[in-house]
Amino acid sequence: MLKLLLCVAAVALCVAFSYLLTGKYRSRMQFYYNFNLFNERLINEVSYTRIPLPAFLEKYTFTGDFKGMLEQKKGDFSSGNYSFPYLGEDEKKYLADYFCMIGRSDAASQRTFLSAARQEISEKKKSTEEAYKKYFALYLKLGFLAGLVLVVLIV
Repeated sequence: MLKLLLCVAAVALCVAFSYLLTGKYRSRMQFYYNFNLFNERLINEVSYTRIPLPAFLEKYTFTGDFKGMLEQKKGDFSSGNYSFPYLGEDEKKYLADYFCMIGRSDAASQRTFLSAARQEISEKKKSTEEAYKKYFALYLKLGFLAGLVLVVLIV
């Protein structure tokens, strides 16, 4: 009975550890989901209502690290310090350039800029979702197999 309990615990621990390893991919996927949502909402606001950026940030809520970044910046995106461990250097630079351009010109220029960014952000969102699905399944299967190897060693 003790061996059975130990085997179940070993498999559960390995699967839980593999789930934790997918955290980077999950955070990256959530970040790009919120970034895409931010861009789409901002395009609509710039096109139709033209409310100021601080009012826009209060009107809509976002989640995760993206929400934390928006709260930290509080509408002042002039400092380009975006330190997320799951983003590459070129992505951090793109993020700094994107937020540096927000609120800097007239509505027509903003709409053009945001519409041009829409395609790239949506592609990044799609690629991060695909990577998460691929690695999530892979890591869970490897965790389960590692648990089964431990079971074989225990028995």
